[in-house]
Amino acid sequence: MFNNFLQSGFAFQENDDFTQFKFKVFNLIALVISISSLIFATLSDLGINELGDTHTSVNYIYACFAIFSIGYLRLSKKNINIATQILLLSSFVTFSSALYFVVQDEFRIIWFYLLVYTAYILADSWCGVRYTIASIVVILLENYFFDLGLSDLAINSATLGLVIGSLLSLIYTRKIREYQNILYNRNQELEIISSTDFLTGIMNKRVFEETLNNLFIDSKENTKLFSILLLDLDHFKKINDKYGHLIGNEVLISFTYIIKLILKKEDVFARIGGEEFAIILQDTNKKDAILVAQQICQEVQRQIIYVTGDESVNITTSIGVSLNKAEDMHFNAIFQRADKALYKAKDEGRNKVCIL
Repeated sequence: MFNNFLQSGFAFQENDDFTQFKFKVFNLIALVISISSLIFATLSDLGINELGDTHTSVNYIYACFAIFSIGYLRLSKKNINIATQILLLSSFVTFSSALYFVVQDEFRIIWFYLLVYTAYILADSWCGVRYTIASIVVILLENYFFDLGLSDLAINSATLGLVIGSLLSLIYTRKIREYQNILYNRNQELEIISSTDFLTGIMNKRVFEETLNNLFIDSKENTKLFSILLLDLDHFKKINDKYGHLIGNEVLISFTYIIKLILKKEDVFARIGGEEFAIILQDTNKKDAILVAQQICQEVQRQIIYVTGDESVNITTSIGVSLNKAEDMHFNAIFQRADKALYKAKDEGRNKVCIL
């Protein structure tokens, strides 16, 4: 439950680790601010830790802004930047108020250090720099026009500390974001590797089955038609035996390229075995599915693939077609019908289309 609160009630993808971290840090900081501000204000009203009437009221308002920012962020993930600025700006005003009104607190400048570091963590480097400059300006101006009860040495040390702390935060957060970008890019590469066939670059069997399952569920809910085409490269073993596996791989790549030119962008194309391929045609009736399958057969047969020098091979493919039916309880039912249709096409002489 607390983790759900820290994430503002949102779900995050695996590649959103850094955004999820920002949400958790933001909500944790906002929660601490709201609670601590209410405690400070209440203790002041009770005369235990007097802050003065003005700054006590400021603390109550500060707590309200912190609570508001938590609620505002829960409305949309896109609100993270605005919610962050609300929290930072209200913090800046509150700490500036403490600097002027709570003269009995000799360590009140330390709050600006927390503000600057929070700006770097929750926002970006330029935001951290802006709040560093703003904090230094406020400290120097208030010290110039009013008696803050602080020595020149304390003011100079605080200013220098803010500069040093800001520079360290700048270096640290930039490195963190750099490493985060590297990690994100590597995860993207791993995702591509894990979802594609290493040889042809098209979808692999695992992702194909996930896609087919999702499409099957969607078709049940929305009564949509789709078809599966299972393709097998005819007599591929003879090509491997005669020319070797390297040439065989080149033939598979060429075969894939020929089919990709025929398919539409929204069609799903995957390699599910050695020389076995699968296609999903969405929103396609029986007639259109057969036409696409026949076009593939004709185009594959028409193409000449050169293997060694002037030597070439002509390849053909057998295709089994099946459409989803209302009585299907699992996507495997459609897949198995297409598989049976494929074997029927091969038994009837290959280089043809069969549908079941």
